[in-house]
Amino acid sequence: MGEAKFSSQRALAHIQKLAVEIGSRPAGSDTEKRAAEYIRGELAADGYATSLQEFPITSITDEGTNLQVLSPQERSIDAKALGGSVSDAAEGELIAAGIGRPEDFGSDARGKIALIQRGEITFGAKVANAQAAGTAGVLVYNNQAGNFTGNLTSGSAIPAASISKEDGESLLSASGQPVRVRLEVKTQTETLTSRNVVARPPDGNCNIVAGGHYDSVPAGPGANDNGSGTAVVIEMARTRAAAGELANICYVLFGSEEIGLVGSAVYVASLADDDRAALKAMLNFDMLAVGDSWPFAGSPEVNAVADREATKLGLPHSVSAELPQNLGSDHASFIRAGIPSVIFNCFCDAHYHTAQDTIDYVQESRLGDAGNIGLAMIDDLLQPSPSGS
Repeated sequence: MGEAKFSSQRALAHIQKLAVEIGSRPAGSDTEKRAAEYIRGELAADGYATSLQEFPITSITDEGTNLQVLSPQERSIDAKALGGSVSDAAEGELIAAGIGRPEDFGSDARGKIALIQRGEITFGAKVANAQAAGTAGVLVYNNQAGNFTGNLTSGSAIPAASISKEDGESLLSASGQPVRVRLEVKTQTETLTSRNVVARPPDGNCNIVAGGHYDSVPAGPGANDNGSGTAVVIEMARTRAAAGELANICYVLFGSEEIGLVGSAVYVASLADDDRAALKAMLNFDMLAVGDSWPFAGSPEVNAVADREATKLGLPHSVSAELPQNLGSDHASFIRAGIPSVIFNCFCDAHYHTAQDTIDYVQESRLGDAGNIGLAMIDDLLQPSPSGS
């Protein structure tokens, strides 16, 4: 089991296993299952009572989404269906709609194809606002080089797809004259099985959940997103077990985060009332292996603990009550259930959701910092409340 000290080298080895040997881990895939079995084996070896919490998911795969520019000059553009988009086709004039807020759609949007920039609000909000404005379809173009994969947590009634930043800007540059396009989204829907990995103390009781998601988008191996958070959680669990401190903490690694926080929602819904009431906090480790500071976002009471412990460790950091609106992660499922939570995340990875999210960009020192902050926060949170408080 090793010494009772967090090892960034051990954490890096877990990322090697998850992102290099296993690779991309899309929700419901065989590789997601392999990752779950690996994580369970590591936690069981440390003395925890482990289980795989299975649940069904709806998997949507792109079966040949197509975007044709019809005028002023015919050409094809590579496009990817946004997960949850209806399979349908739409043809019409392109209209620029900013980042997709309601006020970005003019009165002439009805029946047109909205061209929206990625960022600031969720894909689901962009498409919902476009539907409300009466558009026939949506194209979301990236806010950094290349294309991306994304999901609509609530689905859509109109076809919606992503395109690269370069193609989006090219279409915008032609705005001096009408641009007409035809968008055809083709997706296939099937029911698959995903799973959470749950590690409980031998007595089964927990006051804190430390976790993160272990699945990835199909586009890349998910070294930072979220091999990094998964690795930190596994190594934190080993560190406390090596010190004989197995009690009070549940370590939960969630499946299917990338398609809408599904695993964490299933886990929270499965908690008995007494178990939910016993939880003081949830610590969410997600995409933390790059960057040069620590922006904590979450519930005020847990933010205060993060602030206190990061200050003691001399680490640059900030705290915020909310994530940027276009980002979501598993702590949100706990906050919705009234459980105070915080996320560890840089919010700064240029390789997020791309094939370049590889182990080459992982900063080992960040893994050590995250583990040390997390362990210090656990010790802080487990201290008895002052008498009379």
